[in-house]
Amino acid sequence: MADGDNSGTNLIVNYLPQTLTDDEFRNMFQSIGPIKSSKIVRDKHTNYSYGFGFVDYEQEEHARRAIQTLNRLQIQNKTIKVALARPGGETTKGANLYVRNLPRTFTEDDMNTYFSPYGKIVQSRVLVDTASGTGKGVGFVLFETKNQAMEAMIQLNGTTLPGASDALNIKFAEENAKKVRPPPVMPFPGGPGGPRYGPGPIRNQGGSRYSRYSPMAGYGGQNQGPLGPPVADTGYTLFVYNIGTDADEKTLWQLFSPFGAIQKVNVIYDQKAGQCKGYGFVTMTNYSEAEYAIQHLNGYNYTGRPLQVSFKSAKN
Repeated sequence: MADGDNSGTNLIVNYLPQTLTDDEFRNMFQSIGPIKSSKIVRDKHTNYSYGFGFVDYEQEEHARRAIQTLNRLQIQNKTIKVALARPGGETTKGANLYVRNLPRTFTEDDMNTYFSPYGKIVQSRVLVDTASGTGKGVGFVLFETKNQAMEAMIQLNGTTLPGASDALNIKFAEENAKKVRPPPVMPFPGGPGGPRYGPGPIRNQGGSRYSRYSPMAGYGGQNQGPLGPPVADTGYTLFVYNIGTDADEKTLWQLFSPFGAIQKVNVIYDQKAGQCKGYGFVTMTNYSEAEYAIQHLNGYNYTGRPLQVSFKSAKN
């Protein structure tokens, strides 16, 4: 995919019909002038079109002419949008959100209304059942930058929209492709796979669904070492620093729940001051989801401070 290094020649084309072929897409833009590359963005496994693509021209004048000529062109039941592509780079990666539990009557205009306060939307799409014409409750929102997508996910995940029966479930659209396999477990004396580290004690807090635990209990002296992150019987523990003095268990839960199943959360408090010390721990069920959370949240600017997220080690 052309990624916008030549900002004057690279175009992004939104709202493409699902039935448009790659050859038809290329021929349409090649009629304006010579192109270096063209591609409709599709699912790698199913070849399903995501409804947008890229065209990179040889010369800037042809890119400008394509915008003038083809922008807002009616193709089948769609009105396409042709514009210069956003610049490539790390800030534009991971900016596509997968949204579940939308109201069945939700449209792309509704999606834009709810998500646009958090950044510039490049493309939004709501999946519709072709037989009934009603929404499937699922959609996608592509933002201009990853930080905008992250902000929208943090603010809207878990909220219930009018007309919906369940709360929004928002994740990064490329999550499954990003997941990595955990490192192999090295054998230890005493049985297959060696000893496991037990979780710390749990105590309920007034019946809340958020639980606290002692992150240091049961992890005596282990560190990441050559075997990878520390492993508990029930999950993988992350150290989260720079969350601020106002943070609580719900803060960590909301930050990390979009990335996967959470076993436990614990915010470390200064009992004398009655406030958070600025760090805490999150235990996630799956290694791949914990790794994915680190990839997206480490360095993320949260309430004016860059988060530091890593697998828990002895020094934490």
